[in-house]
Amino acid sequence: MDINWIRSLFTLLIFVSFMLVIYIVFSRRNKQNYDEAARSIFDNNEDASDKNGR
Repeated sequence: MDINWIRSLFTLLIFVSFMLVIYIVFSRRNKQNYDEAARSIFDNNEDASDKNGR
């Protein structure tokens, strides 16, 4: 095994990991969780402004 073989395996591992992340992010099963997280930004912002008296 030379260094190029190890580099090829590492590249393949990174690519497979990247594809796994893309699959998880765009999975329809997680859409509700991401929508709730997106809405919570605005909910938290309103709560923070109420505490500061603005």
